[in-house]
Amino acid sequence: MKVWITRTQPGAARTAARLSAAGIENLIDPVLRVRPLAATTDLSGFDALAFTSPNAVDAFAVLSAERSHRVYAVGEATAAALSSIGFRLIETADGEIQALARLLGDHRPGRVLHLGPKIPAADLVLLTAPLEVEVVVRPIYETVPLRPETALRTEHLDAVMVHSARAGAIVAEQAGERLRDLIVLALSEACAAPFADGPAKSVRVAPFPDDASLVRLTVDTLSKAH
Repeated sequence: MKVWITRTQPGAARTAARLSAAGIENLIDPVLRVRPLAATTDLSGFDALAFTSPNAVDAFAVLSAERSHRVYAVGEATAAALSSIGFRLIETADGEIQALARLLGDHRPGRVLHLGPKIPAADLVLLTAPLEVEVVVRPIYETVPLRPETALRTEHLDAVMVHSARAGAIVAEQAGERLRDLIVLALSEACAAPFADGPAKSVRVAPFPDDASLVRLTVDTLSKAH
């Protein structure tokens, strides 16, 4: 049984290592590439920072040496990335941006700077406005679509893992009828949405929006399908 990993690097390598440890053969062929943006490093006037992906953390690490702010992470993977670059005051939501908004609403940390992608999957400003939390967005990276030539040429694939809604949209468009032979394994409902009316063999969603849960779903699903 072989799984196509569509996640960007370096996260794709971590997913592949988990799958390999469980005995699942895999192919890394990302459908997105992360490209840093030129952005100001001025953090004055902000009481806390918010991050919604490890990609944002990696981009921030290049831009700034500041590590003293309290930071809010969307989930465990982002929190681990923040810890690895030196942040210590880390608050962690359960993996979804709605949960991050609720966490900010509960803590009311003051003025928050959301450092994220040029095209976000969800609007943190909109989500936190009813909670009376001021969030300012600053894009520090963008994701550029890639055509997964290797995956599309590979004959013996059984499933595809989707870690983001944007990646899901690209896979749904580029894989087309090839999806009839593939089980789609999605990190969240948002990641699964692009396949709702398509030809995928089946679509399954991880119980929790983190890579470890998606890997467990993949292992369980392919073990039963074998």
